Amino acid sequence: MSATVLIALGAVLCFLGARFLRVTILVAGFGLGWMLTELFDADLQTQVLVALGAAVTAFVVTLVIRSILLFVAGAVVGAVIGARVYALLAGGEGDPDLVLGLVFVPTIALLGGFLGDRYQRRLLVWGTAVAGAAMILSGVGRAGSSSTELFWRPQTTWGTAVFLVAWVGLALVGQRFQHRDDTEDAR
Repeated sequence: MSATVLIALGAVLCFLGARFLRVTILVAGFGLGWMLTELFDADLQTQVLVALGAAVTAFVVTLVIRSILLFVAGAVVGAVIGARVYALLAGGEGDPDLVLGLVFVPTIALLGGFLGDRYQRRLLVWGTAVAGAAMILSGVGRAGSSSTELFWRPQTTWGTAVFLVAWVGLALVGQRFQHRDDTEDAR
């Protein structure tokens, strides 16, 4: 179930993210909670509860504080990207360093928030494409096949390189898809 959830949520973010901002915030919040609990090998019930809590929290914050909607959207998307980069940096061996995660992920989230506030729609298209691609690849990696395992936690430099190429490629496809929708709406 975990792989299917990540792939489905990632596809929504990657290909429709900037188009439906509130849905994007819910999906990114849920995906962030899910990815972080998976990183620490939580059980399914904990994953669902944390993911739902993260989604509701992100959504409520945007409803209460509308003036910083794009900051919050950028921060949530940034946190998803930060969680994925953290998983890559932590590597596949042993337990990830919790302190590093508690510093790294919020730092990328704040950076995403500031960039979201500054560059608005342009950053949301790119940010949701990158975050969605990360979630899709994480889901593919969690699917269980030994040939796709490198998309979850690459063990080698080669595996990391393959992951990064796939991540960039899928993010570009997502960005182009969202940009194509903008072009069609302008006509």
